[in-house]
Amino acid sequence: MYYNFLPVVRRKPAIVLLSLALIFLFNSAANAQHRQTGYLTYGGGSNGGGDSEWGIRFSGGYDVPQGDLGSTFKAAPTFEFSVIRNLGNFTFNTTIGYQSYKPKQDTVWQDPTDHTQGYDHYSSLSTLKIFAGAAYNFSFSDAAKFYIGLNIGSYYNFFNFDSTDGVGDEVAGNSSGEASYLAPKLGLNFSLNDNISIGIEGRYNFTFQSSSGSGDAYDAGYATTTTRSFSGHVALNYNF
Repeated sequence: MYYNFLPVVRRKPAIVLLSLALIFLFNSAANAQHRQTGYLTYGGGSNGGGDSEWGIRFSGGYDVPQGDLGSTFKAAPTFEFSVIRNLGNFTFNTTIGYQSYKPKQDTVWQDPTDHTQGYDHYSSLSTLKIFAGAAYNFSFSDAAKFYIGLNIGSYYNFFNFDSTDGVGDEVAGNSSGEASYLAPKLGLNFSLNDNISIGIEGRYNFTFQSSSGSGDAYDAGYATTTTRSFSGHVALNYNF
């Protein structure tokens, strides 16, 4: 028998916001201008000038789950690719990423002293991340700057498990669910030359999953679950 283990999440507002961000980022790509002051803003761009600049960003880091999520899953590597748009002191990003939390205990025996009594087995919780973000840049030297901002988007989670009672009855479950994502962020960026910079960034990540017993998000059983994690990232930026 198969059934959904994680709540299925309906997130229309997140998709709308993400679509608007994509339109904003790409509607003037043909007119993007090159400047030689790419180190002054997050990923590149001018420091308060009228010109703008595009870039791409590769980042890797570690995500450490907190609260109930942290009691079940280990910290996990996380990887992301971003397209960046710089407008004056602001930087906008559209990002896709991936991470996979391994369970702290993937098999739980019903009786630790007698493995014939059955078990529960859990997979990793894998996540595809799609989000947009904005940051405001504060330059404190010719080749370094600090920024603070916010990301918003969606997590698409994948999970499965199986269990047995030791007498032949077995249950297997799998689920894919969407969760809204919100994360304040801050970081530092350092120029290597006019086109390349490196950065470090910290985030506090929140996801919001909603579910109800009947599948109707507006019935009496509607509930929202919030999960939290902290992540640190190291990034390589290339400015066009």
